[in-house]
Amino acid sequence: MSLVRKFTVVVVTLLLASTLVTGNLLAAAHLTVLDPGFTQTTIEEEGGYQLVENATVATASGQVSAGVAEGVDTEALLRESIDRSYLANQTDRNVAATYAYLHGNSETLNLTVDTVALKSGLSAAVEQQVRNATVPELLAQSETELDGPVDESTVEQMTANESGYAAAKADFRTDIRQRVLDEAVERAWQNTSNDEKLALVIPDYDPREYTGDEKEQLVADNEAEIRAALRERIESERGDEIDGEVDAQLAELNESVAPSDADSDGLDAATTDMRATFAEALTTDMSYQTFQSEIDGHKAAAAAAVGDRTQAQLDEQLPDTLDLTEDMDPATRQSLEDAQTAVTWLDRLVFVLPLVGLALVGLLYYATRSVQTVAGSLGVSLVIAGLPIYLALGPLQSFVERSVTRQVGAGGEASAEPMVELFLGIVGQLFGRVGTVSLAFALVGGVVVAAWLLLRYDVIGGSEERTAAEAAATADAEAMAQTESETSESTAAEEPTATGETDEASSATTDE
Repeated sequence: MSLVRKFTVVVVTLLLASTLVTGNLLAAAHLTVLDPGFTQTTIEEEGGYQLVENATVATASGQVSAGVAEGVDTEALLRESIDRSYLANQTDRNVAATYAYLHGNSETLNLTVDTVALKSGLSAAVEQQVRNATVPELLAQSETELDGPVDESTVEQMTANESGYAAAKADFRTDIRQRVLDEAVERAWQNTSNDEKLALVIPDYDPREYTGDEKEQLVADNEAEIRAALRERIESERGDEIDGEVDAQLAELNESVAPSDADSDGLDAATTDMRATFAEALTTDMSYQTFQSEIDGHKAAAAAAVGDRTQAQLDEQLPDTLDLTEDMDPATRQSLEDAQTAVTWLDRLVFVLPLVGLALVGLLYYATRSVQTVAGSLGVSLVIAGLPIYLALGPLQSFVERSVTRQVGAGGEASAEPMVELFLGIVGQLFGRVGTVSLAFALVGGVVVAAWLLLRYDVIGGSEERTAAEAAATADAEAMAQTESETSESTAAEEPTATGETDEASSATTDE
């Protein structure tokens, strides 16, 4: 092979190797970061849904005011209302839209979040939370003030169990009766003379035996005994009157705690009605079963009202579809346009690189007319395109993981951990795909090189297998040999004729 041909083989082989290296990386890119299916799968496998959930909750929370579902944790309920299927649906749809834009299948980037299911889930979660809450919790969350006969300790005791309910009612009626008696004793104290007071505690009391000052002193000294005696006499002589006064005060207390009006709704209305039910239970003969039924009814009404109001407020404040690209800053938009341009060129290279590779292979054959040389160059190029990359992936991946971990550790931001885990997961998947493609290139190249070596050194095919150049050279040599043979035979035939003519001429001369 001439020097020019050898130089051509070397140059074309290097160009072919470069083309295959680019093709290797391009194939890995299209199998990984340029493939929406790979991205969707990686997000699911590497915990990326947590990031999607955080972004969705942050976006939705920013659209919802603090007035929605007062007394409940809106963010926590948003997280409860977001299930895995919703996250998967929203993620897959937006990933598909992103790749459609990057690959030029869509002129605009449309990233949206469907909030219909989110709003329904949130209102249902708010309603369920109200249903599951205890009465003391609901009263604590509302703006209803517990005054009069109903306080926090009474609420807890009455809602604990039936015995607590009965004990609370008995204690309350006892307190009312004691208050009525205290008022009656006070009136009797004011309306009785010192002699009548002293007669209650001094046996055979004779008012003539004491002066006025002495009586005053005796009354002061024996006030507790006198009041106790007055209480005992009132209870024994005026028991029915006291019972009637107790009933009157209970009725007055019951009427003082009014239920909610027509303008009230939601949690405050329910707790107001609850307070009225507590007052009625304390001041009447309401049974525990009736009390529990009414309280459960108030809770159910409150839950439904709060759920409906939450749904209405969410519909007002949160559109059915959130446009994630609406508030995108110009720098981000420019970055996406640059990425679209780059991906477009990468998509074009998918068609260009195979044509370049075939052209280089054709050029090799044209320059050498040798299938073996073409096979050898192609095999070497495949090995160069695959083996170095495959061997470098392990150390490179370890370096990337250490660098990222070190930077996160230096920053000390715990919120960045999910993002870092997702990034490292994508890097691992990417390097794995690149390694698979690179190994395939190297193995195929090794097989081709081995076959070329076996053919070159006549390990397979024997001396009967010849290259096109060798066959042409042999044919030329055979043609030249045949030509020379024919020339020799013609010369040998002409020599006798010339000799005969000479002899004849000589004989003629002699005869003369």
